[in-house]
Amino acid sequence: MLVKRFLLLAVLAAVLGLFVWALTRPASDQALASPLVGRAAPLFEIPLYAADSTVSLSRLRGRPAVVNFWASWCLACRDEAVILEEGWQAHGSEVAFIGVAVDDQDDAARAFIARYGKTYLLGPDVEGTIAVDYGLFGVPETFFVGADGRILAKHVGPLTRAELERRIEELRAGRVSGASGSLDGVTPLEAAPEVELP
Repeated sequence: MLVKRFLLLAVLAAVLGLFVWALTRPASDQALASPLVGRAAPLFEIPLYAADSTVSLSRLRGRPAVVNFWASWCLACRDEAVILEEGWQAHGSEVAFIGVAVDDQDDAARAFIARYGKTYLLGPDVEGTIAVDYGLFGVPETFFVGADGRILAKHVGPLTRAELERRIEELRAGRVSGASGSLDGVTPLEAAPEVELP
């Protein structure tokens, strides 16, 4: 009888401990992880800022892609803009770079593109559905999509040159590598300024 009571108390203590851990776990753990890693990337099509055309993820199948979510009002996106452009210039013949503007005004996004000399495929998430499909917490966030269309990795926060180069090597190898980054420098989407929809 005493052993049964002890076992019951031990099980209850373990369940309570697990519950407390789940409630106190840092938000960064939850934001970094993505159930999409290892699965097919949600398909999307966006109008391009630089041309009267669109780009779709499905048309890029067979080529690895860096899909970066950004906004002109995101401070960390400014530093990252230079790194992404350099990555595009160095690896664009092998790897597609797509920049998806989230919760942004058209004029502000175009001014940002001009200011930072961005030349890769850039367009808006017009209805906000792409951000939802990818489970975005904030900007910047970047997904690395393999040639087979699967998400191989996710990076939360601004990319460094070293991190981008490492991820591109993993893309070339087709290796699933999970999530990385930090919420430092990430602006949550809930903090986005009000955007007037067309």
